[in-house]
Amino acid sequence: MRVLSFSGTPAAIGEAFGESCRDSIHDLYQRRLVNAIAQAREHGGRDVGEARVLAVAAACMDPTRVHHPDGFAELEGIARGAGMTTVEVLAMNGLTDIRDVLAWGGELEALGGCSAFLVQADATASGKLLAGQTWDLATDNMPHVVAVRREVDGGPTTWALTTVGCLSLIGLNEHGLAVGTTNLRTTDARPGVTYLSLIHKALASRDRASALAAIEQAPRAGAHFYWLAMASDFAGCDGRERAYALECTPDHVERLEIEQGAHVHTNHCQTPRHQAIEGNTPSTSSHTRFDRLSELIASDRGRANLGTAKAWLSDRAHGENAISRTDFAGISSNGSVVVEPSSRTIHVGHGPPHLLAERDWIDLRT
Repeated sequence: MRVLSFSGTPAAIGEAFGESCRDSIHDLYQRRLVNAIAQAREHGGRDVGEARVLAVAAACMDPTRVHHPDGFAELEGIARGAGMTTVEVLAMNGLTDIRDVLAWGGELEALGGCSAFLVQADATASGKLLAGQTWDLATDNMPHVVAVRREVDGGPTTWALTTVGCLSLIGLNEHGLAVGTTNLRTTDARPGVTYLSLIHKALASRDRASALAAIEQAPRAGAHFYWLAMASDFAGCDGRERAYALECTPDHVERLEIEQGAHVHTNHCQTPRHQAIEGNTPSTSSHTRFDRLSELIASDRGRANLGTAKAWLSDRAHGENAISRTDFAGISSNGSVVVEPSSRTIHVGHGPPHLLAERDWIDLRT
C-alpha cells in the first residue's frame, strides 16, 4: 500500500495530493463516473450522463463549503494539483451519495458493502476500546487505495485510509478520535454534504461535542452509518472511552452510545424509522455479514485485541457473502482498518484481509 504524507495548510495539502497522484485521480474519476451512470440506469431506470452527475455534485458545493471550509479548501487544492475542476473532485469524493440522488432503489447485492464493529473495553483483552471495519467497493478501485498522513497547520494530525484525491474515509487523529462508515440507502437522498466531507471534519475535531456535531448537524446528502471511537483522554470524554453508533439519513440521526459489549453494523438500516424509507430490500450479503461478525465477536468476548479483530475481518464463512470479499458481483474488500484509540494505534490493510499476512498490515503511525 502506498502511504502518502503531507503537511501545511489544507489548500497546500490538497495541491500536493493532487499533483502526486494526478494520473491515478483522473483514472479513478472516470471509473466512479461510469459506476454512477450505471447505477442510475440499473436501479432507477434513468439514463443520465456526466453532465447530470456533475449537476448533482455542483448542488453539493455550497453546503460542503459552509459545513467545513478547511475540507473544501483541500478539495479545491486537489483539483488544482490534479488539473481538474472542484466539481469533478467533489463528485469523485461523494460517489455513494451522488449515485443515491441519481437513482435510489434496487438490490444492494451489486453495491459496495463494509462490515464495521465497536467493541467496548469490557469485552477486550487489553481493557481498551477497539473498533474497525472492512471497506468494500468496486474491485477496479483497488489500485487507487492509499493511506494518508496529514499534518495540518492549526489542526490535529490525522491518519486515514482513502483513495487518491479523496478526503478521509476511515481514520484516527492525534487526540484519540477514530471515525469510520458503512453505506446505507434511503429514499430521501438529496444534494448536500457528502460522507467523506463529514468524516474529514469529524477527524479535525478536538472534543467529543464537535466530533458528533460534524456529522449530526450537517445537511447530509445521503444515508450512512458512522462509528466514532474516542480515547479516554479525548476532550469531553470525562476520563472514559466513548463509542458512538450514528445511523443517519439526510433528515434524521439515531445516536446510540455503546457503553458495554459490542455493536456491529453492515449495510442495512437497524432503526425502524429508517427501515421505513430504505430504497431497496436489504441484501442477503448485509444480513449474513452482520450475523457472522456478531457471532465472531461474541466468541472472543474478553479476548478481543488487534489480532482477533483482523481475524474477524478476514473471515471467509458463507462464500460470496463473506465478511472478506473477493470480486463478488464486481465488489471486493478494498481495504480494512482496526484501531485502538487510547493507544493511538491504527493498522490498515490493502485488499481482501483474508489474503493479507500480518506483515501486510501497516501501522500508520510509524
